[in-house]
Amino acid sequence: MTAEENLAELWRFLDTNHEAPSAHKYDGARKFVGGLVNVAAARVYITYISKAGNLSVRATQSTGALKSDVVIALVKLRTEDAATHRAARSFVERTGKPVFLLQRETEESTRWHPMGGYVLAIDPRGRETLARLEKLFAAPAHQTIPMSKDFAAANAIQYLEGLGITGSVMGSALSRWHDLTNMLASAAESPIGLSAAEAAVVAQRRKLIAELKGMIANPNTTERELHKKIQGHYWIFGGRYTGVSERNSLIPMDEYDIPLFCADGSIHIVELKGSCIPKLVERQRSHLIPGKEVHQAVGQAMNYLLDLDEIGASMATFYKRNGIEYDLSRARATVVIGNPDFVSIPADTKLKLGSVDRQMIDQAIRTYNGLISRIDVVTWADLLDAAERSLRFEEESAAMTSHERPQVPPQEQRSTTGSEETIF
Repeated sequence: MTAEENLAELWRFLDTNHEAPSAHKYDGARKFVGGLVNVAAARVYITYISKAGNLSVRATQSTGALKSDVVIALVKLRTEDAATHRAARSFVERTGKPVFLLQRETEESTRWHPMGGYVLAIDPRGRETLARLEKLFAAPAHQTIPMSKDFAAANAIQYLEGLGITGSVMGSALSRWHDLTNMLASAAESPIGLSAAEAAVVAQRRKLIAELKGMIANPNTTERELHKKIQGHYWIFGGRYTGVSERNSLIPMDEYDIPLFCADGSIHIVELKGSCIPKLVERQRSHLIPGKEVHQAVGQAMNYLLDLDEIGASMATFYKRNGIEYDLSRARATVVIGNPDFVSIPADTKLKLGSVDRQMIDQAIRTYNGLISRIDVVTWADLLDAAERSLRFEEESAAMTSHERPQVPPQEQRSTTGSEETIF
């Protein structure tokens, strides 16, 4: 097809109500453009811009835009050309995503004409995508935006944190990166920088664990505060999870606190409850049993799993038809609830029983877990202790590895850390 024919076909797909709040109004256009530039339709983000200021705001707040390979902005007004270009540059600098601009011929027209695009100079894949779009639609040449390595690194960290991307997710993504070998080799060239980076990550995580421990020790800490604090730090739940779903509701009427992806693609639901639960366990005659709030939380998780079992197959088919891979069969759940420090059960002289300690509480919950299926109950204290032990293991492993790394002479250390090529 010629550029004119490609543009006419795109106009056909864009002949829609742009003001309508529909998530699927650009599905045809996304699929068409994605097919032309060999990019999955889900990685093409199209947004309608009624005024220039909306470009950086709307696209920056959209998860779809931040996860895309290219953003196509449909610009409504021809009177804001300069402002639109400034907004496009700002968006690219903030997110690192290439932007391709299309402008409407008139406010009532169904014809859209290319205005060019913007891309970071350090983004070869984005430059290639824009070059293809320019050839396919006879568009003006895109402009590259220079960026220093320090500024790029700072923006990359902010961008990843904003998406809630964990270390396990990043590791999975890097494993598929075409230039992974060179990236690792570059990092390994600076043993000091690598050790410092490892130590900084562990130190940051230790700080978070310490803050969470302080929060669960405070009886006034709410469930919502704990949820907000743990947001984006899903490494706390262990290394068997590869990411978190961007959807908190996978089936109608159920909304989960944290839906995690397991390594096999299945779903693991984490239900967060408060830490101050005085009746986490209770006495029943001479035994300890979980309290009412534990049973209620487990019942809630059971209903989630029941709905996933009954509706999950059809929903998985629906998601797959829309290019989303979710394995909703035989999901599991974890309930995080309570802190044993708030449990106080005195000695019972009548039954000749001593007071309840931490070990007895742990044993009661362990017994309970052994008798239910696909759901685990864990206290906040146990969860954070396990995460802290994991960090201690990482520190010990890093310390052992550092002894095996070649030592850099002092003069080389000074020249390396002072160089502009230093990675960390």
